Amino acid sequence: MKINKLFILGFAFLSLVFTGCDKRDEQEVAYEFTLGESVTRNFKGTVVDENHNPVAYATIKMGSFTTTSDSNGIFNLASVPVLERFAYLTAEKDGYLTGSRATMPHEGENNMVIMLLPRNVVATIPTGQTTNVLLPNSVKLSFDGAFMTEDGAPYNGNVDIIVNHLAANDPDVFIKMPGTLLGTRTDGTLSGMETYGMINVELEGSNGEKLQIQTGHEVDMVLPIAENQLDTAPATIPLWHFDETSGLWVEEGFSRKVGNKYYGSVSHFTWWNNDYAYVVATLFVTVKNSDLTPVNGVRVTITRQAGSTGDVLMDLGVTGANGMLSAGVPRNEVLIFRAFNSFGILINQQVLPASPALERYVEVIIPTVNRISNTATTK
Repeated sequence: MKINKLFILGFAFLSLVFTGCDKRDEQEVAYEFTLGESVTRNFKGTVVDENHNPVAYATIKMGSFTTTSDSNGIFNLASVPVLERFAYLTAEKDGYLTGSRATMPHEGENNMVIMLLPRNVVATIPTGQTTNVLLPNSVKLSFDGAFMTEDGAPYNGNVDIIVNHLAANDPDVFIKMPGTLLGTRTDGTLSGMETYGMINVELEGSNGEKLQIQTGHEVDMVLPIAENQLDTAPATIPLWHFDETSGLWVEEGFSRKVGNKYYGSVSHFTWWNNDYAYVVATLFVTVKNSDLTPVNGVRVTITRQAGSTGDVLMDLGVTGANGMLSAGVPRNEVLIFRAFNSFGILINQQVLPASPALERYVEVIIPTVNRISNTATTK
């Protein structure tokens, strides 16, 4: 079978203090990270709106497989061909932006939630003149008035600006955002990502046609930095756009920190993301009862010990019937692991020591469901 491989350049010890420099300029050692061979996996998910209400009859696509969410927003996909460490699906429904999710699938049932965002028209602007679009949350987009249709023809007329901004401290950021925090760097290597805020912008003409920024032109973009990230926000940070075909982010340019905002420029619109990049290790989690039977319905999060204050680096999702989860996490860093029951009550918390290995395994034992357990083990 074909093996998809992406080679990651890592370094012997990652600094736990963020700076504006590219960490890969330090002492480097070559590591290999592979997305793995083709396997078949099972998926169960729920599609919801911004109020967490189910979105019925959304169209779900994963590769050549297609299904529809039921009246409760639930869908199932069985025996879907995916890669061992990457599976990507999309969800579509009229009146909403296309949603998507990518995950590192494991054996058994893979659970996921996709929150579809509304098509928020925040402004209608004319072509041929400079216009600033300002949002109440300090987002600013500066257009020079040059637009084109999808086939590259110049467009004249009014333009609807559709915007959804996601702050890094939004409690729903991991189910609102597209894909997952995994991206391709400018040198072709794959990297994990820690978001410092992202935005989706779509442009539509007066007849509903999709538009883009005209070739050779750019839009200046200002995004606020979440207050709890100001202490760790790098002076310069990679800027990434989301590739809706591959399900990966793609590094393209950078943003500079000025005060409590990031300033960058883009030449086309999709999702854009300001992210710190890190070398990936694979984390495998198994949650069990005290009798060692697997536990379903446990939500797991990972926080960087030296990362943004109070910020969750990654929401791994919810365990399925086999009690398993897996995800790409920062290699050779100390992480804070938290597990929550279905009521959102913290039932396990532990510090995972830094490990130079490219694979990490955590077995979580839960003797009771309403108190933190100290019996979790790392192997």
